[in-house]
This record gives sequence, structure tokens and C-alpha cells, in this order.
Amino acid sequence: MNGIEKWWKDHFDEFLDDFRTIISIPSVSVEDKDNPDCPYGRPCVDILNAVGDIVKRFGFEYSIDSNQYGLLRWEGRSDRTIGLFSHMDVVPTGPGWTYPPFELTALEDILIGRGTGDNKGPALAVIYALRYLKETGYQPENTIIQFFGVNEECGMEDIKFFAKRNPMPEFSLIPDSSFPVCYGEKGILEIDASHPVGNDSLIISWKSGVASNSVPALAEAELRIDAGKLSSSLKDERITVDDRGSGKCYVTACGIAAHAAFPEGSESAQNILCSALLSSKLFPECDNSLFSDILSLFSDYHGKGIGVPYEDSISGKLTHVGGFSSLENGVFHQNINIRYTITAVYDRMIASITDTLSSHRFSIDRAEGSLPMYVDRSLPIIDKLTQICNKELSMDLKPYVMGGGTYARQLKNAVGFGPGIPGDSEFFGPERGRGHQPDEYISRHKLDVAFSVYVSAIPEVDGFFKV
Repeated sequence: MNGIEKWWKDHFDEFLDDFRTIISIPSVSVEDKDNPDCPYGRPCVDILNAVGDIVKRFGFEYSIDSNQYGLLRWEGRSDRTIGLFSHMDVVPTGPGWTYPPFELTALEDILIGRGTGDNKGPALAVIYALRYLKETGYQPENTIIQFFGVNEECGMEDIKFFAKRNPMPEFSLIPDSSFPVCYGEKGILEIDASHPVGNDSLIISWKSGVASNSVPALAEAELRIDAGKLSSSLKDERITVDDRGSGKCYVTACGIAAHAAFPEGSESAQNILCSALLSSKLFPECDNSLFSDILSLFSDYHGKGIGVPYEDSISGKLTHVGGFSSLENGVFHQNINIRYTITAVYDRMIASITDTLSSHRFSIDRAEGSLPMYVDRSLPIIDKLTQICNKELSMDLKPYVMGGGTYARQLKNAVGFGPGIPGDSEFFGPERGRGHQPDEYISRHKLDVAFSVYVSAIPEVDGFFKV
């Protein structure tokens, strides 16, 4: 056992105590522009303070700027900065949890709780890596900062706020992806679209999904139809029908959640619900038309349904999902989350999407997002970081481009850097355990690797950008 491994082993119980503290805070980011003291909700302020308690205990400077973000600062010989960017907000829990989402549960070699993998666990591993370097006498050439955001999952207004008030670091690592190095991210386009529902509709209310960037795991509808009659026509075990003693009909569909950037293997609860209701043959044409339109738009994940089946050699296939949806005042509202290829021409893409949605009676109410991010693959530091990862993992991984959206797209010279390990086994299988899924977890092995890699990589980056 080398010195790094021994230090980590000796301090792991302390790490777990800190991990329990930050997992216990339900820091779902909820924008509240009317409350400047808690712009993303009180729990997000609480998590920034909790991180500060940890960071200051280890002797680092720490500040909170307008409750938008927290910042660790380790003064170097130069005022130039090297950045480490993490987020402490999480997506809503959603249904299907076996374990308490805001308690850290240890099960065999894994640690379960919302945010364990995305992104509180990796953030804490970086803090401990910095602590190790500080306690073992490392003196940085550049000033090292670690950013702790609380709006990454729904807008990234926190990092935009930071960028307006601070100079860009020379280079930044974002521990919110997979090893070895993510040097590019697809563009993100989020659309809100609406579809009128006819006067003959049997739909009273509709709710599907909890976040734009997640495949819906649950979809629910309240209907003007006999519950017994509908129940007898449905043969899908993923569907439940209940009158709840009200004389109305409530139907619920359960699917398999996944991140919008990696939707393969998921099952949209909304698609399940629409398919079941359509097959019942109990609904009027206006409802059947809506169900058919939703299925046409979202039955695939790679853009064909919305008219943009894009793919390129740099970033692979475009992905798209129907995020959350609802029915309000006779209008069906549908969110669409798209991760588009680096070479896509935006104007051509949005025109094609608009035409396709219009052909299904949807109109676009809002379309916004962020452009693709791409760092020059030939930068020597990318190969050096890849070598560090491959040595620790005894693998031959290659730098890559992904569909996920991290803080890297709001910075200059920033790359994704772990702690995911390609090919790692899934403890619960594809339906649970990953980021944005129920029973989210991180493995002890992944934390061990992340700590060791970050301890080696941070000085490497610092030295590479030495004046």
C-alpha cells in the first residue's frame, strides 16, 4: 500500500461522516428569483454552508457569493487559477426508491443516496484530494479553486453568475463525467411545446416526469371514464387503474428513468401510458390523436421522431427525450430535451424540428439551450490526464465526446474528468442506481480510484500551466 492509499484508508471514515452530512440535505434546485437570499431554495443555501464547514475545517479559504455558489480557494505562487468545478444540487427523487434518498446507506461495496454519484460524492473526493496535497506539503504554482454550484441541474445560472464576476481559469477539470477525459459535449436544446386538446377529451389532468433532463419514470392521468371498464381493457402490468372512491378514473404508468444524455435502456412512462390508452379503443379521436402524436415523436431516442436523426464521427448520435408534461386549461404542454451533435447546423435543426412538431399539431412556446463544447483534442495535457487514468485503472481508455451537459460548456479550456469508469458493473441493473434514477449510488471502488487519480492529476495540471 502506497502513501496515498494509506492516507485515504486512514481518513475514509471521516470522509463517510462528511458524505452523510451533505447527502442528508435535499438540495433540489428550485429557482426563486423573488428571493435573493435563497435564489435556488433554502436547502441549496444549507448545502453551501455545509460544504464551507468541511472546507474550512481543512484550512482552506471559502466564500459564498450571493448564495449562488461556494468557492474554495488555495493560494498559489501565481494569481492565475486552475479550476475544479462541482455541483451540489440534485434532481428530484422521483418514485421507486428502496432506500431513503436523503440518507447515506452502505450496502456491500456501494453507498446509496440522491447525489452520491451526481455530483456530491465526486465533489467530496476532490476536496479530500486537495486536503491530502495540502497536508503532505504540496505548494501550488497557480491558485487552485474549487467551485460548488447549486443550479447545475436546471439552468446553470450559478456558473453564468460566476463567469460574469471572475476571470476564467487557465484550465479546469469537471469531475462530473467518466474517465479518462471528455473533451467535448453535445449541444443542449430544451423545447417547451403545446398541443390543444379537443372539447370531447376525456382527460381531466395529466402529469409525467419530474425534470427536463430525465426520461419519465412515472406518468399519471385523471380521466372521465369508468375505471373498471378501462382496467379490463388494459393488459400491461406496468399500468395501474383506480377510482380512489371518487367515481373518476386514475391511471398510472411506471417506466425506467435515465438521463436524457444517455437514454438507451430506459422506458418512458409517458409512452407506456399513451400506448395503453390508445390500445384500449375507449377514447375519442382528439385523445387518440394526442396519444399517437406523442408516440410518434418519442418512440425513438435518436432524433428520428422529431425530424433530426443526426450523427457525426466526433460526437455520435443526437439524442432526444420527452421530459416532463402536463395538461392545463385544455392545452397539453410537453418539454423536449435534445442533445445534438457538435457539427449540427442550429438553424437548419430548429427549422426541421418546428416543421415536424407542427405536423403533429404541436407549436413551440420556448426553445433555449447551450451550444456544443469542444476543446482541442491535440492539447498535450489531455493525453497526460488520460495516461494518469489508464495507469490507475490498468485500462486503455481513449478521450471522448459525450451528450451530457456539465459546467465545462460554460467555461474555457475545461474538460470532464471522471469519476465514472467505463464498463463498470451495475449493482442494481439498468433500472436503478445511476444518476437521475432511484437508488442512485457510488461504489467504494469508484471513490478509491477517483481520489488517487485526482491526487495525481491536480499537480500535473498545475505544473503544466506553470508560468
